Amino acid sequence: MFTVAFREFKSLFTSIRSILMIGVLFGVTVGAARLVRQFETYLQEAGLGQDAYVMGLMLLLILAGPLFVTSLSHNIVNKEIDTRTIRFLATKTSRNNIILGKFIGSFLFWGVCITVALLLVIPFSKSFSILNLIQSIILVSYFIGLTLFLSTVIPKPSLSMFLGIIISIALPVLGLWSTGTDHLLVKAIGYVTPYFYYMQEEKFNYYAYFVALFPILFILLSLFIFRKRDL
Repeated sequence: MFTVAFREFKSLFTSIRSILMIGVLFGVTVGAARLVRQFETYLQEAGLGQDAYVMGLMLLLILAGPLFVTSLSHNIVNKEIDTRTIRFLATKTSRNNIILGKFIGSFLFWGVCITVALLLVIPFSKSFSILNLIQSIILVSYFIGLTLFLSTVIPKPSLSMFLGIIISIALPVLGLWSTGTDHLLVKAIGYVTPYFYYMQEEKFNYYAYFVALFPILFILLSLFIFRKRDL
């Protein structure tokens, strides 16, 4: 399992798209921090304080997180099936370890990226929030689990990329829409997106931690489907 995880982690870090993603992530985070610093007095009066320095990163993850994860990992499972390398992996380890290793590798990659992005904000915020780090990682883990599930269900990488992009665009729109509407269908869809839980107005938003249940559900569904797949 850990061999598969390290292999996935290494492949993500060495790809050109990953380097570009990391550059965008860090650039937007630092740029937002500098912009916020110019309005520091107004933000403190509004009660946002130093937490405003992580708003750029959180906003980026909320709006573009699905697209980022999908573009890098839409073929996290089905590429192995399409290139027939899955048969080699299946002879070395169990199918459960393949799915778990793929998730762990991608999770570690994004965990490192988010941690470094928040570390870059320290010169501006003069603080490092563990809670913001945990909530950011939980948010991204939702998208990792969903992408893993799609790649397990959809056999063709080109199709999973196409559907992944559509979902990554529709998910933020429907999720954010559901937080401000009384439409029953949209409201129901909102409950299965992370946005409903992250948009609660409590000072300490414990609802955000419920989102961690969704990646677990996606992993279990992926394990169930992958066990029954003919390789």
